[in-house]
Amino acid sequence: MQSVHSMTSQQMRAAQIVEFNKPYHLCERPVPECGDHDLLIQVYAAGFCHSDLQVLQGQFVANLPLIPSHEPAGKVVAVGTRVKGSFNIGDRVGVLNYKNACGECTGCRQHFRRAGRTDPRFCKERTTAGFKNDGAFAQFMLADPATTVHLPEKVSFEQGAPLMCAGATAWGALQKLKPDVKPGEAIAIVGIGGLGQLGIQFAKAMGYRTVAIDNRSEGRQLAMDVSANLKPDLIVDSAAAEADEKILHFTSGEGLAGVVVCTDSIEANAWSLRQLGNGGVMVPVGLPKTRWQFDSEVMVFGELTIRGVYVASTEQVEDMLKVVAEHDISSHITTVEFDEIPGVVERYTDKSMKGRLVVQVAHE
Repeated sequence: MQSVHSMTSQQMRAAQIVEFNKPYHLCERPVPECGDHDLLIQVYAAGFCHSDLQVLQGQFVANLPLIPSHEPAGKVVAVGTRVKGSFNIGDRVGVLNYKNACGECTGCRQHFRRAGRTDPRFCKERTTAGFKNDGAFAQFMLADPATTVHLPEKVSFEQGAPLMCAGATAWGALQKLKPDVKPGEAIAIVGIGGLGQLGIQFAKAMGYRTVAIDNRSEGRQLAMDVSANLKPDLIVDSAAAEADEKILHFTSGEGLAGVVVCTDSIEANAWSLRQLGNGGVMVPVGLPKTRWQFDSEVMVFGELTIRGVYVASTEQVEDMLKVVAEHDISSHITTVEFDEIPGVVERYTDKSMKGRLVVQVAHE
């Protein structure tokens, strides 16, 4: 194994879920052993995502104790002897959530038949950091080279961490608009939190006429907190009586060509579908506790399409990072120190919280 990392103690600091709906517990855990096919990552920054809150609340089946967070960025400190690819000690990387495709299950076989390769997102035996397996709220974590990406030098660890889930999800959703929706057409990003703010910037970089939609003043303000060349072309308060009319005016009466909905609100998703013009495409990224409710007549008579999205592939994330570096795309982030992790849920749910919450696990 290739490694320059030696530790006098084989223990690391970590935060873990010991009991659902209770604060994270700071502890010491053994440093994971880097296997022949693994990368060992020293975590510098780790994002807190809405799904981390859902894990803490017991919405997903998980064995406890569990180290949360699936948005890591850091440096490679060990490379397994059988790792293929261009990874070296000291590389700055981000790690995607899904790891270790088995290559044998129906999901792996089907994806290999269609794409010529496996994709851990669709593997029935996959490892999922922060959900069923230990994640990034720790000094070190294991990574699968197949779902590890190099961070551009100009992207900091703090900015890179949210890109591993929020960024990947927004980017993946926008890819689902293709090939139906062409550059120059009008699309909307509905729900402007940390994910939606990235979605706006990606959409502008991709050449779409972009509408930012939120019924909260904080969300509409966040839509403006981006570089001048990435600001949305129109901002709409979806709760306003004239919201539909503004969208129709912006689209010359046609309706939107596409919409990415970054909220799990049942009402917001139903409303968003009605804003599409004929042949429009909607991509919902939220996970509501109850079932979606869409107007069948609107969908059928308008020949609308609703497409699911499961984050993004490694190749798509590599493309995303090139766009991030080229267009100086960034998140509005709030950073907290590692010792503050037990109070991170209160910070996240505070109404004054904007953008993405990132834990500074280590300092360069």
